[in-house]
Amino acid sequence: MNPGEMIQVQGPVWLLVGQKRGNFPFCHGVVIKDQGVTALLDPGCGPLVLEPLAASGGVDLVINSHTHPDHCAGNHFFVGSEILIPQAAWEFGGSKVKLSERLAEPGHLAAIWREFVTRSMGFEDFQPTGNFVPGQEIKIGSTVLEVVGTPGHTADHCCFWLPQHGILLSADIDLTSFGPFYGHRESSLEQVRASVEIARGLRPRLLVSAHRMPLSQDLDQAMDKYLSVLDKRDQSILKFLSEERSVPEMVEASPIYGGHNSRPDLTRYWEGRMIQKHLNLLETKGLVQATADGYLATGDFVTSP
Repeated sequence: MNPGEMIQVQGPVWLLVGQKRGNFPFCHGVVIKDQGVTALLDPGCGPLVLEPLAASGGVDLVINSHTHPDHCAGNHFFVGSEILIPQAAWEFGGSKVKLSERLAEPGHLAAIWREFVTRSMGFEDFQPTGNFVPGQEIKIGSTVLEVVGTPGHTADHCCFWLPQHGILLSADIDLTSFGPFYGHRESSLEQVRASVEIARGLRPRLLVSAHRMPLSQDLDQAMDKYLSVLDKRDQSILKFLSEERSVPEMVEASPIYGGHNSRPDLTRYWEGRMIQKHLNLLETKGLVQATADGYLATGDFVTSP
């Protein structure tokens, strides 16, 4: 499996292998070819993959499942093609500055974010030509993509359901071992769980995500395992809070990333955001309590062996 390789998934659906085998800061793209129309979903595959594809001039339509840079960094290669983004992200468009202030904090951290996505992903500003909303159908030749709203990861995150083929293009409901990401102000831990259940409820025969190879077996178990990461993070936080701890101490303990050797300013920020979302829910459940200097577990929990 090499970057740029096109692997037929089923019928008109092809997986476009991204740089680093689709691992962050890149993703796998999906190409749909039907009746002379070619669509590319999530052009975050990396410049080495996208430049030759764009040079071939064969892409008519570009669709972004959401506006995370590892999914939309390569939109700028396809000037002249139709480029669709979720309506929920329309006000941010393809502006690196606006996206940085949305997905990080305005000021120093947003500047670090812009430098990172430019250097690592080749992100450049782009101009979307249109948008879509959950419930809408997008037709590519005779292939129908039903837009499924699946927020939580980001507010604008969508999946695409192909009812004719029983295929779900699940974007960043990726079922990887890392588990879900919900590290922005707009992210929601509750919505992450709900969106995975929405995906499950479609009963796909085949799931094509952005950061691993397609799955066709044991999808229920794979979704359960993916969600179990959230429970493990809860347990790690509760165990750490057997003594009073501040949020900065929790961030340094890094129960989610397991350390901050790469992109430390950004990962500390995202980790802090995710930890706080766990704390908010755990406090609602009465499992932790806020203190003068941080948080403390109430003791009314059982850690896994």
